[in-house]
Amino acid sequence: MKRLMLAALLTVLPFAAPAAEPVADEAVFVEGARYDAVLRRQEQSWRLLPAEGHDVKLRVAESCHAGSPPPRGLWLLTTGRDGRPTLLAPSATPLPAGHPGEVVLVPCGQPLPTGTPALAVPETLVQWLAENSGAVYVAD
Repeated sequence: MKRLMLAALLTVLPFAAPAAEPVADEAVFVEGARYDAVLRRQEQSWRLLPAEGHDVKLRVAESCHAGSPPPRGLWLLTTGRDGRPTLLAPSATPLPAGHPGEVVLVPCGQPLPTGTPALAVPETLVQWLAENSGAVYVAD
């Protein structure tokens, strides 16, 4: 009986439609414990979650919209090879095909690097993230 059920299941699996884009498992993300900032991609807004004090909401000015936000999921804040703050995708963050898993954060008004994903953000935000954040959650 178990073999018959397994055979039936295996014949159905090839017909399942693949997901268009990998989806992050949002159930594992806990604000303030797993990440210290939230980037809302569509709104170009940030919410900072300091260890002490109230949350801070920031909306990036139109003049600073440059580059492309990272795919949805959890990103670690690191320092890139060039010394710039960089968001790095851990292995659990689903990435679209061909994405290198790194996004350089560049202060507004400065040129974006070529050949690597980058996002312009206000310089004060770059400084806050460097001093207060180890991880950023990117949401739609």
